[in-house]
Amino acid sequence: MIPTSAKGFLSPQAYGLRNHICMIPCGGLLGDANQYWTKDQLLPYAKYVVNNQIIDNMFKGFIFNGIRAREKHFIYPLFVGFGDPSDITDWLLWADALFLPNLNLNALADVAGNEKRDVWVSIPYPHPFQKSFGTVGGRVLNFLLEDDRLEAVKWWIDQFLVRWNKNAHLHQNLDFRGFLWQREAIDANDEPLAARVNEWIHKKGCLSMWLPNYGSFGVMNWKKMGFDVTAVNTNYTGNTSYDYKWIQYSSLFSATYHTGMQMIWGKGLIYSDNHHLDYWNLGLAAHCGFMTESYLVYQFPNQRLDVLMKSNLVDYVRLYTFIKGLYQRVEYPGIPYN
Repeated sequence: MIPTSAKGFLSPQAYGLRNHICMIPCGGLLGDANQYWTKDQLLPYAKYVVNNQIIDNMFKGFIFNGIRAREKHFIYPLFVGFGDPSDITDWLLWADALFLPNLNLNALADVAGNEKRDVWVSIPYPHPFQKSFGTVGGRVLNFLLEDDRLEAVKWWIDQFLVRWNKNAHLHQNLDFRGFLWQREAIDANDEPLAARVNEWIHKKGCLSMWLPNYGSFGVMNWKKMGFDVTAVNTNYTGNTSYDYKWIQYSSLFSATYHTGMQMIWGKGLIYSDNHHLDYWNLGLAAHCGFMTESYLVYQFPNQRLDVLMKSNLVDYVRLYTFIKGLYQRVEYPGIPYN
């Protein structure tokens, strides 16, 4: 049975998880994208920092999402067309990168302090373009074959868990919860594979997460495929044809199909100056109500909080109040809703 809130969203306390989860992308399309996260960079995500003083906690969970481990080889499936699909070398580099000294998981454990944080990691996507992945179990795997794709994913999950168990010092400050399926849409060809991967994840005593786009392939079948935690991206960024109503549409969908919601605060041409305020304002509104009723996953495309807190302290403070359920509506010129 799906644990739901009074409004029907995936409960903020689902499966005993900590709510307010933050995506940490490792790498990107461009070579200068942040790949290895330091303590200083992660501090304002884990802690509420004002004037260099730690005031309180911020995010209670973190998703480390592998984009690339080396130049022009992309783990993240949507970028594969700009380089080569990842192979066994990239997958091993991703597993190793998570446990680098003073970086990524080790950095997060250092800044978490006595307040434990939930941790999720992304599974590398076995892209069908990859016909010669590498040797696993004495065979060179070909991702044109579903069984080979599954074998590679099972192998990588086991590789990660071996490393996690060896790094016992992390367990004091971090709770490993499970694995993220990277693609935002799951078409009919991938549904059986996703279900088989989730069976393996559950066999290992872990949970599975999916972060689909509202209206994407497979989104209504999330529970059928065996996912435990699903949170919907509204597709709203402020400077596209998808207006603020997509937040309302997505919240209705999420309350009906018992998913969580994603909160977006991005930077770039498709992001308006006030799109993050629209998420917070509508999350507070009675007809949406996901601020306190839903499991929430936050993404900050093309920017980092350690930079934002210095350039936009006012909205960093507002973000903190939203996380704490204390946010109050912010008006701005031309706001398109009552």
